[in-house]
Amino acid sequence: MTRLSKLSLALLLTVAAMPACARQLPYADVMGAYRFEDGRLVSIRRSEGKTLRARFYASGKSRRLHPDGKLRFTTGPDFTASAPLEAVIEFQRGDSGQIDRMVWTPQDSPAMSASKVNRSEPVQFDSDGAVLSARLDLPTRADSGPPSTAVVLLHGSGSDAATEFFHAGDFMAAHGVATLTYDKRGTGGSEGDYTFDFQQLARDAAAAVEYLSSRPGMTGARIGLSGYSQGGWTAPLAASMSSRVGFVIVSYGLVASPTEEARVETRQLLRSRGVDEEDLDSLDELTVAAVEVIASGFTGGWDELESLKKQYRRAPWLHQLYGTTVGKFVRYPRWLIRWLGPLLAPKDLPWHYDSMDVLEGLEIPMVWLLAENDTSAPIELALPMLESLQAQGKPIDVRVFPEADHSMLLLPNGYAPGYFQAEVEAALDLSAKTLLPSSP
Repeated sequence: MTRLSKLSLALLLTVAAMPACARQLPYADVMGAYRFEDGRLVSIRRSEGKTLRARFYASGKSRRLHPDGKLRFTTGPDFTASAPLEAVIEFQRGDSGQIDRMVWTPQDSPAMSASKVNRSEPVQFDSDGAVLSARLDLPTRADSGPPSTAVVLLHGSGSDAATEFFHAGDFMAAHGVATLTYDKRGTGGSEGDYTFDFQQLARDAAAAVEYLSSRPGMTGARIGLSGYSQGGWTAPLAASMSSRVGFVIVSYGLVASPTEEARVETRQLLRSRGVDEEDLDSLDELTVAAVEVIASGFTGGWDELESLKKQYRRAPWLHQLYGTTVGKFVRYPRWLIRWLGPLLAPKDLPWHYDSMDVLEGLEIPMVWLLAENDTSAPIELALPMLESLQAQGKPIDVRVFPEADHSMLLLPNGYAPGYFQAEVEAALDLSAKTLLPSSP
């Protein structure tokens, strides 16, 4: 996802991951969760440019909303198409002056009205001396009382502002779960340097948990972490740092090391290009050698890499590496890669980190939601590792969503049916299995 973007070897030497600038859209107050009169639930959040994205809870359907006036939008027949016109969407202000209603008018069908059902509050918290910008999402039901369940959301490796783009808090708040979504350090409105250092990212997540637990009305809530993509590494690590974390949810996340993820992802790509399995084994050698050079800060591993480049210089599959990072190592001279590589590689990424030691040390309940055809976090790595933890008696449930790719996408129609419900149900079910927190 460009929001929840890939942590993949294929991107490492193409463009530097730089912090995104926080931009307040003129229609930012329309974002949130809305419930139609027939009970259907939809999340409205920012998409590319000045467009918005509508995500429908039950079906997984997704639509891009194109501005056609200050509070008026249009949408096409699927997420990627703006025409032919499918519907006109208008947002309305209530007596308080705040957006509290959405009217969705399909072509040749009656208008459908939806009421806003969550309340977002901008907040901040401190982590290791950096002030991180966050969004607290709460239910709006007057009879709901203080939330008994709260979740801190850990989005992926991208540099976009999670407080603007991330939608999971909408669906959880609509079901009575409080959520805290925050811009990672160096992104959006947060201070600090953008980093791939899992230890730092986990400490930030643990600080978010501490902040959430200290909020008025939250002291008795069961608090969990929900990690996405890169969050598969950082959510369990953060849980190991904070006794206040009662459960963990991971969506399309990773267990094995970034080195292994890069190897398998590159292998999958070349398999799709017709390279046979025997040649893929040779390719693995090149991939691992290239990663070792990156992991060394481009100061070591060159002799092994140059030896393999010479060994496979006439391999019939070599041209299939076009467009990959390994292909750049094969194509370009050492001096150029040593010059550009440190500028473009992810900062402080622990290439040989994997989560098994951390997961083996945790006893809290977890749910892992995996995408069957994930090209960025291949489940052929995660699934057997999670199954081995289950065999050890760890309280881990795993669900695989057929045909879904990374981010649970099934383009052009949207997301894997049942995924949004599974995430909310996991939060509620895991919370019910979690002991009430001890008094501070």
